[in-house]
This record gives sequence, structure tokens and C-alpha cells, in this order.
Amino acid sequence: MIDLKKIFDPLRKNWRCTVIFAVAFVFACWHSAYQIRSEWGGTAALLILLACLLYQAVKLSSSVPAARPGGFPWHKVYAWGLAAAALGCVFLAWKNAGASGFRFAAFFLLALGAVSLFCGVRAMLWGAVPLFGCFLVVPFREPIVLYLSYPFRMVSTVLSVGFLQMFGMKIENDMTTIRIEGLDIAITDACSGIQQFEAMILVAFWLVMVWRRPFIWRCVHYAFLVPSIILANAVRIILTIVLFKAGFESVLNNTWHEGLGYMQVVLTVAIFFLVGCLLPETEPAGKNADPGSVKGEGKKEAKSGKGGRS
Repeated sequence: MIDLKKIFDPLRKNWRCTVIFAVAFVFACWHSAYQIRSEWGGTAALLILLACLLYQAVKLSSSVPAARPGGFPWHKVYAWGLAAAALGCVFLAWKNAGASGFRFAAFFLLALGAVSLFCGVRAMLWGAVPLFGCFLVVPFREPIVLYLSYPFRMVSTVLSVGFLQMFGMKIENDMTTIRIEGLDIAITDACSGIQQFEAMILVAFWLVMVWRRPFIWRCVHYAFLVPSIILANAVRIILTIVLFKAGFESVLNNTWHEGLGYMQVVLTVAIFFLVGCLLPETEPAGKNADPGSVKGEGKKEAKSGKGGRS
């Protein structure tokens, strides 16, 4: 049974941080409303991921005081420094009316400063990534996706063409266009795997939490998401070309295209999960052991060694 009190207790305990993060999340939802009208899947996955990261930041910061009694108030220094940087962004936004990025950067810096002032430096560091996502990723989601699409499909195209050329197939590519038997096959944005990227980010976040590893190893595992997407897309392109060469020209139709797209998603998750299985488990062996059993073993060893020395 889900213990709601245990879930909401960190939010109540660190209510100031919760309020700041809630305002940032509402801001992200408000800007996402325009994008959900046309394509809701990726936007919804991104918002769920940001909500999970914001909750993690509040949960981690609830056990750490904002400042040590009698210590140097670094949290106030960072807060005022970020406020000054936000004021500079406001000035740049005023001088460049068409550059909305400066305005959103000012919101981001002000939110970071507020977290540092009321919740401490550690809370600011833990919340930096989700706050950056709320203020500087969500409002520019569509151009970011377009910018990432080209390198994704370019690398996948080069890998797939190079692999098929190793086996003697007469095939070549011009940037993201594959030429085979006088036919040009364009690897477009829809074929780059970028449409599933945000959903894969969310799935990868949950998969990373499956293994009990320190933060640095979780980051290493998470970094394998992009190679997993590119490799799975290359496999999909290779399979498409092989089927086309085998006489299944209908593989270029929408039904086959969508089916291979779903296969790519499954393959991406499988590759990412396999990478997690191959990475070492770095948690200390006795960290989660039963203290009573350890003491019992120690007593047995003491008794066994009481009678004499070996």
C-alpha cells in the first residue's frame, strides 16, 4: 500500500523549496500547453520527468539545513550573485526585444537564487537541472528537438551505410540521404528517433533507478541513452534496406515504417537495460546487510577462536 504521508512529508517539511519548484513546474506546464495541442506525447514525458526531478530535489534537500549555525552564509552570497546575474539578463532582454531567451534565463537565475536563499546551496545544486528544464528547455523544446534531430539521423545513416558496405552491398549516402539501386531514401526527422527521445529520457530515468549505484555511476549509465537510440535507429535502417533488397518494397510504406519505429523503441530500451546489466555494481557489499547477522557472525568467529590459536 502506498504511504501518502511518507511521500508528501518531504514536501511539507521543506515547504519553501516546494513552493519555488511548484511555481517553476506551473510555468513549464503553461508553456507546454501550446505544444501539447499538436504533439502531446513528448511534452507529457518531459513534464513527468521534470516533476520526478523536482520531487527528488525537494526530498534530498529536506534532510539538509539551509546553513550551518555560525558558518559563513554562502547561500546568501550565491543568492545575491544570482540575483545580480538575473538583473543583467533583464537588461539584455530589454535591449534585445526579440531575444526571449534572456527573459527566461532571468527567471531561471531568480529561481536558483531563491532556492539558495531559503533552502541552501545543496538544494540549489540539486534543483539546478530541473529548473533549467522548466525555464530554458520547455519553452524552446521544438527548436531543440530540431537541432538534435540532424546529428542523430546523420550518425545513424553513416553507421548503417558503413555496415552494409562492409558486406559488399552497393550503397552510399549523401549526408542523410541513402542511394541504393537508383533510389534515394531520405532519413527525415521522423526517422531519426528524436520523436521518442523525450519518452526515452523518462524511461531511462526509471531504469537507472533500478540499480543501486552511486550518483556518478548513474550518470555514466544515463549517458548511454544517446548511443542506444542511435544504435537502435541504425539497426532499423539496416533492416529496412535489407528487406527492400530482398524484394519487400512495401517496407517503405507507412505500416511497415511505423512497425519498425516501434521496434526501434523496444530495441533502445533493451540496449539501455543491457548496458545497465554490464556496468559494475559499486554499492558496498555490507551496506544493506542486517546488522544483527553481522554481529552474530562476529560472535561465532570469536567463540570459534576462543579455544586456541591457529
